[in-house]
Amino acid sequence: MRNLRLVVVMVAVAAGIAGCASPSAHQTASPTTPIQHVPRTTSQPPSTAGSGVARPGCAQGAVTVTAAPGGQATPICVTVGARIVLRGGSAASGGTWPGPAHISNRSVVTLVSSHSAGASYTGALRAVAAGTASVTVPFVAGADACNPTPCTPVPGAPLRFVVTVVR
Repeated sequence: MRNLRLVVVMVAVAAGIAGCASPSAHQTASPTTPIQHVPRTTSQPPSTAGSGVARPGCAQGAVTVTAAPGGQATPICVTVGARIVLRGGSAASGGTWPGPAHISNRSVVTLVSSHSAGASYTGALRAVAAGTASVTVPFVAGADACNPTPCTPVPGAPLRFVVTVVR
């Protein structure tokens, strides 16, 4: 008989633990103590959109960027203080990019150096303040690269970059 009681108690406890019994069968609410729901709060970082504050995808430190083909603007996003190395050009273009780069807003980026070797251009900029600047490296058409053999050279175009600098 004692073993039977022990088994019945164990089964009842196991049923309550497994959730077979309803919670109201085991709990009683006091009419004088209302149940209060306390909302759970989470903190989120403040929005930085449009504020010039660093955002994901913007590079820090030294960045090397190769120009998009065909004169399309190449977007660049960096933080203040970054060094940007611009590269572009191709021997198949039939010309050169002698530089220096033309910068639309020198209060945002400054030219550190500019160098061309044949049909290749390399320039270095420093990001000095938050803002946006367009950078264009002019193209100079050269003699027909295919003389004396007839061919169709790939036409060159200026190298274009749009630099966004954030804090």
